[in-house]
Amino acid sequence: MRFVPAQSLVPGMILARNIISRKQAFMLAKGTQLTAKYVNYLQGKGYLGAYIEDDLSKDVVIHETIETETFEAGVEAVAEGNVDDIIDVSQSMVNQIASSSAISVDMVDLRSYDDYTFHHSVNVGIYAVAVGKEMGLSYEELEELAVAALCHDLGKSKIPAEILNKPGKLTDEEYATIKNHSKFSYDILYDNDAISATVRQAVLMHHENENGTGYPLGRTGDEIPKLAKIIHACDVYDALTSKRSYKDPYPHEKAHDYLEGGKDTLFDHSVVDAIHAVIPAYPPGIDVKLSNGEEAIVIDQSDQPRRPIIRLKHRNVKVDLSNDHAYRDITIVASGIATIIKDEPVEVLNEKRNTEDRRKLVMIVDDSPISLMQTKAAIGQDYEVVAIANGIEAISFIKEKSVPDLIIMDVEMPVLNGISAVRSIRDSGFTEIPVIFLTASCDRETVMKGKAVGASDYIIKPASPTYLRERVMITLEGEIDR
Repeated sequence: MRFVPAQSLVPGMILARNIISRKQAFMLAKGTQLTAKYVNYLQGKGYLGAYIEDDLSKDVVIHETIETETFEAGVEAVAEGNVDDIIDVSQSMVNQIASSSAISVDMVDLRSYDDYTFHHSVNVGIYAVAVGKEMGLSYEELEELAVAALCHDLGKSKIPAEILNKPGKLTDEEYATIKNHSKFSYDILYDNDAISATVRQAVLMHHENENGTGYPLGRTGDEIPKLAKIIHACDVYDALTSKRSYKDPYPHEKAHDYLEGGKDTLFDHSVVDAIHAVIPAYPPGIDVKLSNGEEAIVIDQSDQPRRPIIRLKHRNVKVDLSNDHAYRDITIVASGIATIIKDEPVEVLNEKRNTEDRRKLVMIVDDSPISLMQTKAAIGQDYEVVAIANGIEAISFIKEKSVPDLIIMDVEMPVLNGISAVRSIRDSGFTEIPVIFLTASCDRETVMKGKAVGASDYIIKPASPTYLRERVMITLEGEIDR
């Protein structure tokens, strides 16, 4: 079987895996031949895609991480907020994952917009238990982790749907409302004697960042419970790779890049390493494009996560990218999920633009010419960029020329450091400009000073281009998860 993005589905394809909505309100069974009506329905409901059978992928075997019945019971328990059922499902989930000799969470989830929140919680539970097992957690810890992961978003039932599903960036007030959900989840569990304090704390703090920029408590490092750290990273990973009404999905490999870029600032490094180990960057059944122009399908993993075993489509030849001499310099440049995002000619994009769709202006402030060049290269294709060498010039530019949509500011600069420059900008009345500090200074005191002047984010140099680009996009366009 192989995974085909929704936009690439065509009538006549044969399903290789059931597609079932909550309570089986809609079901397409394995073996069903897709019709135009079915394809339109899946696309309209926001399904990411479907697994199909064909000759090219007939020997690709993808194992379910947990039983289908357990997954469906988990979705229903989360949807109904039934904590007793969630505990039962958590035990089944841990039993199935813990008893497996090896775990690779390589199945792309099939869900619609309507089922997102409930499927998301079960996905996070599966990822979290697999990661916890990789990290050597005890059986009892895995059970608590599973319960906390399934319960982490129960509080979203108290958030208005129009905020959760709003297309586009949230207002500050709407985002403040969203940030209440972890406390709401904690409150739902508070008086339940079957839920331990460990589980409640993990639920409460699953949006805390390693550097103290998270919520609701602003905890850092060792102040954040281990289970919360695992749920946090798994939560972000599933949100990244999901299609929502306000965002397209990230390809799996880009989600891995994002987590890697956030090591020790957003995420615990040992959790990220465990995610790399148990969630493939290129899952079996995914179409890929190679740097030599060839197209292929991933058929299995190799001992190198970014160089899987593939089958070339045009020649039906199996290639192990990890050791095939002829392909030692060939890399994967795109994967199947990314094909959902369609490139459009510039003239079409310009035709769609109105005055509100102008390219946003990003100001980069750094005394290092190399850093300025690298940062501009990472984001310059998507935004208008002005590069400035020091804080004093940045203040003058804002006052006299133009107010940027975002400032990316170094901290350690001569004459006027970045913290002082941002404080001066705020004192001059420009209180709403989002600021990302991009710096080699990563001590807690500097991070807290940045937080005090209203920094939106804090990124440690050297930052990978993927991570930097995505953090800029999130700051300007909206959060990954709601």
